[in-house]
Amino acid sequence: MAIRRKWQREELLLTLNLYCRLPFGQYHNRNSEIIQLANLIGRTPDAVAMKLSNFASFDSYHQSRGIKGLQNTGQADRDIWDEFSANWDELAVESEIAYAQLFGAEIPSMITPSPELDTESLGFSGSTEAERQVKVRLGQQFFRKVIMTSYASKCCVCGMPIPELLIASHIIPWRDDENLRVNPHNGLCLCALHDKGFDRGFFTLAEDYKIVIGKAIRQYLPNSAVHSGFKIYEGQMISMTDKFIPKQEFLATHRDSYFLG
Repeated sequence: MAIRRKWQREELLLTLNLYCRLPFGQYHNRNSEIIQLANLIGRTPDAVAMKLSNFASFDSYHQSRGIKGLQNTGQADRDIWDEFSANWDELAVESEIAYAQLFGAEIPSMITPSPELDTESLGFSGSTEAERQVKVRLGQQFFRKVIMTSYASKCCVCGMPIPELLIASHIIPWRDDENLRVNPHNGLCLCALHDKGFDRGFFTLAEDYKIVIGKAIRQYLPNSAVHSGFKIYEGQMISMTDKFIPKQEFLATHRDSYFLG
């Protein structure tokens, strides 16, 4: 009888990274990315797909929908999930670097341009500062990939689908809490207009995820551009993600500390 090989931490880390980047309905053994990862780590596509389903069962949103993993889900699966959830900033970067090494790629080459990233003059000289900058950008890149996937690359307010016009926005701003910079529960996919409007506090989200327009924006009404850009969405529920739903505590902070009311 063949001896079942124990999953190593790095294999689980790579698989969890893939979980974050794949839409919920694509955790099956025919997915090309699953097949590719399975081949690279010496696992079967079935085995990787099962791990992805196990991770989905740990997500609070899917738990509320009755999604369950395998009955014999290993403690190692839970441990890596908890480790990732408790330290998104470091584990996201670690998993991105692990992917780069798996493919034999230079770390800077793994960083792709996006509206959130300024990659001009980016180098990897080996110095502490250069490494720190690369890690920050890897974290930003991971955050964008997860948010874009979670919201099907559409603005959750207006449905704008053009990637170049979409921002992986932070509910609690990047500048104000370094521990939440890579946490996808602190993210929304917004077009450039609504990203700026949300960041400046012109609108916020209620507990039921409906859009609340503040007095600061109303002073510009009945201007047609302001009406079509913001007022028509008042009271509308944002398009919800199927994982990493925005945390209520982060939305409450936005309402209390950033919304202009």
